[in-house]
This record gives sequence, C-alpha cells and structure tokens, in this order.
Amino acid sequence: MTSRSNGSPTSATAKLHQLGMTVQDVAALMNKLDESDRESEAKGRKTPRKFKRRTYRIASLTVDLIAPGGASTAVTMVCRNLSSGGLAALHNSFLHPGTKVNVTLKHISRGPTLLAAKITHCQHLRGVVHQVGIKFDQPIKPSDYIKMDQLEDWFSLEAVPPEELRGCLVVVGTSEIEQRLIQSYLQGTDVRLRCADDEKTGVAYAADGADLVIADPDQGKLELDGFFAAMNDAGVATPVVVATARSKDDRQRWLREFEPAAIVGKPMTKGLFLRAVAEFLIVGRSGAATVSSMMSQDERAPLLPAFVRSLNDSAADMRVLLERRDTDSLRAMCAQIAKASPGMGFSGVGLLAEQASKSLGQTQSAESSRSAIQRLIVACESAQLQKKAS
Repeated sequence: MTSRSNGSPTSATAKLHQLGMTVQDVAALMNKLDESDRESEAKGRKTPRKFKRRTYRIASLTVDLIAPGGASTAVTMVCRNLSSGGLAALHNSFLHPGTKVNVTLKHISRGPTLLAAKITHCQHLRGVVHQVGIKFDQPIKPSDYIKMDQLEDWFSLEAVPPEELRGCLVVVGTSEIEQRLIQSYLQGTDVRLRCADDEKTGVAYAADGADLVIADPDQGKLELDGFFAAMNDAGVATPVVVATARSKDDRQRWLREFEPAAIVGKPMTKGLFLRAVAEFLIVGRSGAATVSSMMSQDERAPLLPAFVRSLNDSAADMRVLLERRDTDSLRAMCAQIAKASPGMGFSGVGLLAEQASKSLGQTQSAESSRSAIQRLIVACESAQLQKKAS
C-alpha cells in the first residue's frame, strides 16, 4: 500500500504509526473487511447500499475534526474506500458519530480539495483500531478523485430507487425490440421516453428539453459523427450516452473523437441501464447542486450571500435577454457565471454556464441554445445558501 495523499511511498515493512501496525498488516485487515462485505452482498442486505464503493487505499488521509465552537484538530487516518456519498477509514481511537469534519482529498485536476462531512459511525475492530464511516455533506463524483476506465462500470449508484428517476430520456437509432426493452426497464419511474429513428428527429427531441440522450449506432440508422455534429450545430448540450455492442477499439476511438458522456456496452442488463441513466438524472442533478459547498471558515464566505443574490438576479436577467434573443449579452453573462461560480462553491452551476456559453458560441443563436440557457436559468433561480427544510 502506498500513500497517494502526499505522494511519498510507504514500504511494506514500515509502520503506520497512527495505527501501530505494519502496512502489510493493515492491507491484510482491509482485505478481510472487503471479503466480509462481499459475503454480506452475496447473502443480500436488508437495506441496499445507495452508492457504489470504490477501493481507495491511502495511508495518510488528513481529516480535520470540527469542535462545536469551530476549532479544528487535524488527525491522520488510513482510507479504505470511497463512494459518492462518503468514505470508510481506519483510525486509532473512537470518534463520536455526528462530529463535523473536513476531509482533504486529491482531485485529479485541481489537486487537494476540502470536503465538508460528518462522522456517521465508528466501529472497534482490534486493539486501538476503529473503522470510521464519513458522509459528505454533498455527493461527489468518485471519478474526480480516482482514475477510472470510462469504458467500464464507473457509475456512482449501486441501487437505483425507480421512484427517484424522473425527467425526459431520448433514445435515438435503436431497434423496436430494444425500445420495448427500455420501456420495461423504466416501469415504476417517472421518466418520459421519446424514441427517434433518425438523427434529425433525435436532435429535435433533444432540443425540446431532454435530460439525457442514448444514441445507438449499431442499427445503421445514424452515424455518430453526423449526430454529434448536428447536436453541436443545434447548440444542444444534453449529455449523450452511446450504447453499442461494437469492439473496445471502436468504443475507445469514439470516446476520443466525440467525447460522449459515457459509452455503455450491450446487451445492457436492467441494473446497468438504470445505473447509467441515474448517473445523469439523479447524480448529475446533485452534481449541479444549488447549495454552495463553500466552507464556513473560507475567507470568501462573507461574500456568499451577495453572490447567491447575484445568481438569482442573473436568472431574471437571462430570461429577458432570451426573449430578446440577445445572443452576445447572454454569452457574456454565461461566461461570467462560469468563471465565478466554482470558486463560490457552485461548481454545478458553473458547468451549466460553461455548457450554455459553448452552445451560444457554436450556434450564434439564443433561440437555438434555448434548452441549455433554460437549464442554467433554473439552476441560478434555485441557488441558495443552505438547504430548505423539507
């Protein structure tokens, strides 16, 4: 096991002083815990796990424990696994559930990032060793922290509650048999399915305000290069998942050339299909969270209320500009929101603004980019300092 949080290697015979165990013994313990989890999964859990756990072993994970008065104490843990919802780690003492913490994880592109979280449970394992469960305040994308093969199963959810799936799904180019299969998979959900046989109809359906598009190039009804070009020309920023039985070489080439949101191999089981769709209809929407992820101790925190008001005001301004079809002003506003939002804890809003700006640049038409702009408007209207009581 090596340390990936500070980049320094740890030999197999060295001791992890925070646990008083050798790295080899810690690895053996984690393997045993993993095996216990697999046995539990095989027997079936009473409550299915929502987020899929990914192995993420780090010998030196920094966690700041936040006291009720706001003072923090940094401790070092050994990370075991990571999911969209949180992580499991080993620590050398008991920690009270409910304790607020800040976890430092290394983002693949942005480097060390601070994530607000809380301790949900703490279980004694042996000696001084305890397993600590930590839940993030807002879901993350594990692929931001773990390099994953985009042609493999990288989706965040392990169990998909059908009642939480809602939105509009457009399927383009697939066969009638597969259309009926997809309809059966979506039973019990609140997903509206629209099936298009050709590129032109598929782009038109997506432009009407779809939340996700699934493109099937296997039936000869559409070519991916023409379809993605048409989507760009129309300024449609809806995520596209390619479903195909083609070879891995073809899928890798398409991933490079067209940069789809995902590529899923066929035949798709119901479980894989729902998890792929949920990545965009459930996880993707939480990724565009309208509650700031900024820490209260951040030096920019006092500016947050004014920034939220500015996002709310921008929504109203964009509605006016959209009706006027003022492409240049809309593009300038989108670029400004895209630049400012991530630093204020609204990375999802920033991504929507970036997509809208890109769409406007490609189409040079506010009307053609309407769906991308409307998604940004809704996000800006919903921006808030904290979650409203349900």
